[in-house]
Amino acid sequence: MSLHRSSAWPLTWVAVALVTYATLHPWVGWQWPGEHVFTWVLPKLSHEWVNDLVANILGYLPLGLILCVAHLRSGRGPFVAASLTVLFGSAMSYSLELTQFMLPFRVPSITDWVLNTLGTAWGALGAVTIHALGIVDAWHRLRARWFITQAGHGLALLWLWPLGLLFPPPLPLGEGQLLPHVRIVLMELTAGTPFQPWVLPADPLTLWASVHATVVASDWLPVVEALTTAAGLLAPMCVACAVTRPRTLRLILMSSMVMLSVAVTAFATALNFGPTHALTWVTLPASVGLLVGALGGALLVGRARTTCAVLGVLVVSLLVVLIHLAPADPYYAQTLQAWEHGRFIRFHGLSRWMGILWPYAALVWLIGRALGRDAHLHESAT
Repeated sequence: MSLHRSSAWPLTWVAVALVTYATLHPWVGWQWPGEHVFTWVLPKLSHEWVNDLVANILGYLPLGLILCVAHLRSGRGPFVAASLTVLFGSAMSYSLELTQFMLPFRVPSITDWVLNTLGTAWGALGAVTIHALGIVDAWHRLRARWFITQAGHGLALLWLWPLGLLFPPPLPLGEGQLLPHVRIVLMELTAGTPFQPWVLPADPLTLWASVHATVVASDWLPVVEALTTAAGLLAPMCVACAVTRPRTLRLILMSSMVMLSVAVTAFATALNFGPTHALTWVTLPASVGLLVGALGGALLVGRARTTCAVLGVLVVSLLVVLIHLAPADPYYAQTLQAWEHGRFIRFHGLSRWMGILWPYAALVWLIGRALGRDAHLHESAT
């Protein structure tokens, strides 16, 4: 069995999760449908909007493209790969449409199912086309020369990293603030039960308040911001260096990540808060953090891949700790909701959850690379 791992499969499962999330959003009001409501034959809506019709096609087109490429990279022929892709996309869409019967804010539609299947088919057609043109094989040859054979999940992490920045984090490049969301879920699950005192204090708003107060009321806040920015930039750099072979390519990736982090953060800030505020996040601590992160990336260029993975574990762990020291801004969510472009770019919060979960996925992958048995097979950098 080949040691090669394609990044198309992990990207496929991410696409499946995103489509499922968007289709069933807002995920509230679940109820079992009555016999007079549920039907195996999807209904035809009397009024349909053009924007919704186009969104149904475009939403499934990337899924069809990535899934078909994954099948092609697994050795299946074009016809089999396209057929399996269309069947999966159609079955997935039909299942989600039936699930919408249990959500009062969602309306199932046979038109949606047909258009979703059509979008999957177009994506599969695009994948078969680029495969016939030799683009997939050309990328395979380049990847074999540039990256290690176990780079599939690492490359997927690199593709997804900038998407998490589209929702501005509490501090520049500060992804991974998961604890407040876990705390809210625990509050909802344990509210009014005997287990609430075991999980949360009597006043949940005081949880971590002492830590936040210590940081906010001291001179440490600029240091926290600078270190968070540096760690947020170094984390994907460590992932890149853990999968990359040539040092020249590492240097190119390091430089690209610096420019990409600045561009995506400015773009997201402009969309969420207005064009005049695009660069308001570029404070002195953030600038220092970018400089420290760039210098740290330069030091990674000549390091062994296992060393980069170990350093990545430390950097991501530091990022997670630091971002939870960021002070809460009571006007942050309200300001974001006031901007129509902000609601568009978040796409029902998907980019926000990408930013929250990315460091934890990267941490798991980096630990696997640092402890992997096959790490020594390709350790020498060319």
